[in-house]
Amino acid sequence: MRVLITNDDGLDAEGLHLLEELALQFTDDVCVVAPLSNQSGVGRAISLHKDIEFVRRDERHYGVSGTPADCVMMALNLLYADQKPDLVLSGINHGMNVADDVGYSGTIGAAMEAAIVDVPAVALSQRFFQGQMDFTPAKSVGPQVLAAALDIQIPPRTILNINFPEARLGPVKGIKRATLDEHKFSDEIMPGHTPNTYRIGPLVMREKVNQDSDRWWLNEGFVTFTPLHMNATDLKLLAKFPEKDF
Repeated sequence: MRVLITNDDGLDAEGLHLLEELALQFTDDVCVVAPLSNQSGVGRAISLHKDIEFVRRDERHYGVSGTPADCVMMALNLLYADQKPDLVLSGINHGMNVADDVGYSGTIGAAMEAAIVDVPAVALSQRFFQGQMDFTPAKSVGPQVLAAALDIQIPPRTILNINFPEARLGPVKGIKRATLDEHKFSDEIMPGHTPNTYRIGPLVMREKVNQDSDRWWLNEGFVTFTPLHMNATDLKLLAKFPEKDF
């Protein structure tokens, strides 16, 4: 099995190293192509109208001066031009990617970039408590979780989004299939460091958590599996639209 690994936290991120160690338990054909700097929150953005640096650190690790989606595009065209990888793993993200976050996530953006060219992809994220990094859940059940993910036949143009619960909840209880929650209430905009500038602060979350959603099961100490697909069309609403000939 040929596996390409990327992320949005950067080439030297702890979560990336952990994911590489995890993947190597299943195959020795692993290549890492990740951003040279932190690219959190860039979604599926790509670097247009600019040169992108592609740096070889060693035979298995490469850095890209661009976004996570750039990393996948560069890897597929420069390293896997003759044969696509069998799987793309993106993460393990420093913080959860659930609910409304999935549209902002560079971790998920990289996985989606793979999915749209028919490469199966999985995005993995570790939820933290009050910003304190602790990958204990991912380390403890990562092999079982990845094995379960590999057993799934991911449909075309679809990714599997996986989140690990907070370490403070104790031993992971298991895996639950989950829908996306709706957790964004508003944004906090704070003054910047120079005049006429501002910074986007922490997301203000809704107190309500939808039952059986990703946040619901994470709160209960479970790993969550959520399939996400590229076709964002509301098929039920589309069926109600009128059609006319002119």
